[in-house]
Amino acid sequence: MPGGDHSMTSRFPAPWRIVEIPNGFAVDDATGQQLGVFYGRADPNAAGHTGFLTIEEARQMAVGFARLPELLEPAPGSQRGRESRASSRNGAAGAGRKGNAKAGRASIETR
Repeated sequence: MPGGDHSMTSRFPAPWRIVEIPNGFAVDDATGQQLGVFYGRADPNAAGHTGFLTIEEARQMAVGFARLPELLEPAPGSQRGRESRASSRNGAAGAGRKGNAKAGRASIETR
């Protein structure tokens, strides 16, 4: 990585939190730096016809984005996450996708 050995999570310290903003959600790092914004439409019909996300889709995107630091942490004893990727290929990745309780319970703050 150019510029040193800084990883993404050291540049943008965890925990990342989701903040509800008008018409969407923002993701901030532990210092308050805004890392991403996801906008959505409250009316699913209007969102579908215009190509925009619904507010629920925007929330889901923010939850997934806020989980990046934990997903990028190497597994203990692994070489740059190889073991965790190998276990994902063996079926562990799809096991929790539908109804993922952890992703569904993300705390969302309001600005």
